[in-house]
Order: sequence, then structure tokens, then C-alpha cells
Amino acid sequence: MKQLGVKEFSDIVYEKLDSLKYKQILTNPTTESKFPCLELRTPLKSTRKTENAIPILTIFQISITCWNESQRKTMEMTDEVEIKLQEFNFTRTNTSPSIYDSILQKYGITITFEVRYNSITNSFDFIR
Repeated sequence: MKQLGVKEFSDIVYEKLDSLKYKQILTNPTTESKFPCLELRTPLKSTRKTENAIPILTIFQISITCWNESQRKTMEMTDEVEIKLQEFNFTRTNTSPSIYDSILQKYGITITFEVRYNSITNSFDFIR
């Protein structure tokens, strides 16, 4: 069985989204950041089932903020991210209203995804 940590999970998401060719950051963007970009938040991990103190089923949740120059382009980014993460059975569970950051002069939309990790099969499953 392969246990999956928060850093490993974050790395998997990063690698999966890399093909979209957006700059990916782990902190809030600054005026010096390259846009458009994806802000990957620290994932949440919740163990749902164990056997002999070893996690078997784990739920991961990650929020990603898409940043771009216009609200429409930012909305398009959220759809691109969703399509890419659906390839790993991630489910989009929440979308925040669009915000405008007057310092950055960019729009941001945060989307949240959940997925269940099965350590026996080393695979991601839909959450039902």
C-alpha cells in the first residue's frame, strides 16, 4: 500500500496542471507575479478508513485560485482546470464569486476540488 502525503498530493496536482502552461504559485500573487497564474493552496487531508493504523481511504481537498486580466478569461481558466483535474476523478465542489484585486489589477476566482485516494489500489476515486 502506498500512503500519500499532502506534499505528494500537491505535487501530483501541480504536475497535472502543468500542461495548461499557466504559471503556478504556492503563495498569494504579487505585482511582480507573472499572469495569468494559478495559486495552489495547501491541500487538506482527511483519513476516512484505516487498517492496522494504516490509512486506506483518504479524502483530499484543494483550492486553486485562477488569476487573469479579465473576469471572462478567469472563468475560462476555471473550466480548463476542472477539465484537467477530472482526468484524475476530482470533483469540483465549490466556486467563489469573482474578486478584483485593485493592487494587482487582476481578477481571481477560487475553485475547490475533492477526491478520494485509495491506498490499496493507488488510485483516485470519485466521492459519492
